[in-house]
Amino acid sequence: MRRHTTPDAYGSALLAQHLRALRRSGPEGPGAAALHARAADARALLAHAAGVHDVDDLIALAHAGGTLTVSVPGGDPWALGELARVIALQDLEAEDRPDGLALFDALLRTVGPRAVAPEHQGLHAQLALAAGRAGDLLETYPRIPRPVHEALTVDLAEPHAWLARFTALLPAPAFTIEPGDGPRFDRIRSGAVAKTGGPHRITTIVTTYRPGRELITTVASLIAQSWTNQEILVVDDGSGSDHTALLDEVAELDPRVRVLRMPINGGTYLARNAGLDAATGEFVTFQDSDDWSHPFRLERQVTPLLTEPTLFATTTAGMRATADLVITRPGFPQHRSYNLSSLMVRRGPAVDRLGYLDTVRKGADAEYVERARAVLGRAAVRHLGGAPLALIRLSGGSLSSADMAPGWMHPARHAYLSAFQAWHARVAAGRERAWRPRYPQRRAFAAPRRLAGDAAVRSAAYDVILAGDWTDGGADRIRAVGARGVPLALLHLGALTTGPRNLDPDVQQLVNTGAVEQVVLADEVHARLLVVRDPAVLAFAPTLPSGIRADRVVIEGGASWARAADVCSAAAERLFGTAPSWAPAGPAGRAALAALDLRLTPADLPGTVDLRRWGAERVAPRSDRPVVGRIVTDGREELRRLRSLLRDSGDFDVRLLDRTGETGATFGSRPPLSWLIYQDPDVTPRGFLHQIDFYLHLGPDDAPPDPDPEMLTALAAGCVLLLPHRYEPTFGPAAVYCAPEELRAVLRRLHRHPERFRAQSTRGRELVRHAHHHDHYAKAITELLAEQPQPARG
Repeated sequence: MRRHTTPDAYGSALLAQHLRALRRSGPEGPGAAALHARAADARALLAHAAGVHDVDDLIALAHAGGTLTVSVPGGDPWALGELARVIALQDLEAEDRPDGLALFDALLRTVGPRAVAPEHQGLHAQLALAAGRAGDLLETYPRIPRPVHEALTVDLAEPHAWLARFTALLPAPAFTIEPGDGPRFDRIRSGAVAKTGGPHRITTIVTTYRPGRELITTVASLIAQSWTNQEILVVDDGSGSDHTALLDEVAELDPRVRVLRMPINGGTYLARNAGLDAATGEFVTFQDSDDWSHPFRLERQVTPLLTEPTLFATTTAGMRATADLVITRPGFPQHRSYNLSSLMVRRGPAVDRLGYLDTVRKGADAEYVERARAVLGRAAVRHLGGAPLALIRLSGGSLSSADMAPGWMHPARHAYLSAFQAWHARVAAGRERAWRPRYPQRRAFAAPRRLAGDAAVRSAAYDVILAGDWTDGGADRIRAVGARGVPLALLHLGALTTGPRNLDPDVQQLVNTGAVEQVVLADEVHARLLVVRDPAVLAFAPTLPSGIRADRVVIEGGASWARAADVCSAAAERLFGTAPSWAPAGPAGRAALAALDLRLTPADLPGTVDLRRWGAERVAPRSDRPVVGRIVTDGREELRRLRSLLRDSGDFDVRLLDRTGETGATFGSRPPLSWLIYQDPDVTPRGFLHQIDFYLHLGPDDAPPDPDPEMLTALAAGCVLLLPHRYEPTFGPAAVYCAPEELRAVLRRLHRHPERFRAQSTRGRELVRHAHHHDHYAKAITELLAEQPQPARG
């Protein structure tokens, strides 16, 4: 049984900071981040938001039939509902779904049906379906979202009314269910439709591996299509002789069915590529081997292709259903979904312009669609929308079932997405060729081991794995360590955000070109040394099985993470099999972490910045007024603090790069007249820093004096760094120190004496050059590595 991490393990200040950042995207932000991270520890964040001290006590109270106000006086129904939602939908252990349902039951008892948010009403009813109580909740709740209510109404219908309600969700004609045993899905009989002929042939490629009777259902639905000029090409992906009889039975269903047998199993997309070459149709579409197509699917997809010569491809919607045609899925607000396998293309242009599908095990249909858009424009591929034209079978054995959950995608899937989207950007810019051969000799972009095929799913060993959030830079570190000849891999562990972000373009290009390998937690790999760049990625680390093992783990950290150090250390040991040591960031970090009796490395790992990228030599201030600036990352409190320091005086030219989007909420429609406020898309951080002379960081007195990356990049850009006195042990003469009441006088003094300004700017740049260049970081890594024994040679 799980014991939940309590909010006390993080401290209220750290949790409040995360909540502020995540709520910028809306009230659902913290819950979305917890689902995206698939981190059980993120429940502590939601518990803090709800005023809950101990999640386990709350769950026990809920199961005992209590009301939540006993534990949480005046509890917020939304925050409590979000906690219940995340526990249920993360579904990390067997008790999570029952615990989430019990919490929703208790929330309903506590606040009544009208106080429960519509999203939570819908999920509560979805969860209750398996327990036989969904019907009562449909009558109790007044605001269940319509698609959820519609699906539940179908699934709860009496047998005599069920079929009519189910088929009402699809276009006419309705199908029937043949009497007998076995799953309803495999007893579907398509309704009769008027047949449509024509000179344009459509080939439907159905790939299959070790098929069961589901294949009969699939092919029968294609035989029943209204479009008669078609070829049904079943490509067997090396199933072996045990399946010959079923494949022969399929071939005999209709003269338009043709079976193509691959000699060995190579995966869905190698089989589809074989089908592309063997197809005789002018148009080619695909279908998974256990799905069902509506009789009008082919006709409706090909019609716009026939009438619009510039259109390259179409896709349609489907409806996901279990083998017994249950369509309610807890956590999914819609019963319709995008059906990627319905892709229909013009075969000639597809093979000539794009070539073949990527030969990975999963995800290549999405890549092919996006490749087409990169080459031909987004309008060239049209999603038809409208009513579902397929039933997509939900099965625990499907290739995607272990890779997708509400709000979550497997890290390997997202690594693949990030890699191909970076390649597509280069294709669209004319820097890469889009065409891919059927049997590629090399990859155009990286693919994770989990997706690349059986040959690549093997153990591997590296000297160093650099782990961290690689969505916002870091390429220089990778290059510097790699330049020392160190066998190196990177592991992306995202900080807590509301959704996935692609790797930084420079980092992704290093991965795509093979300059560095990317690994994911599921990979079976070993490292002599694993370095975690930032404790933030461990504070709410994924609760996923990890195949990564390291002889030594080092966490780069500062005083700001001292309170949560135990949580981060435990996550590192769970994920990598080794109790970590910490490399503090500066004297304050070393003192704070040493006080916790943590294992520390003898030397710090320096923060890094590339002078060639950021550097700008300053001779004098750039205008007749001090240009003061800051990159804002902490929202309204930081903005209000800045305004109280700088006021609305015209004595200073104040410029901010607001990365929080909260300027409007703080200042309204009229910020101070002497202030220029950029939003994130308006200017790059480098362009912003090159506009300002003085970089201001005068935070609250209780903030730990850790050097953050923005401070180092400001120094590299030649800005004069203004800090509270507590930072002096960290930056020494490279910064200027003052109390808030001294700020205005210090600014005027430095601005009026260009020689002082120039000398101070130079001291800051020299600190970066001599202590924080990425070569120094690489040297520190190799010194840590040298302390590890070499592996024994067999």
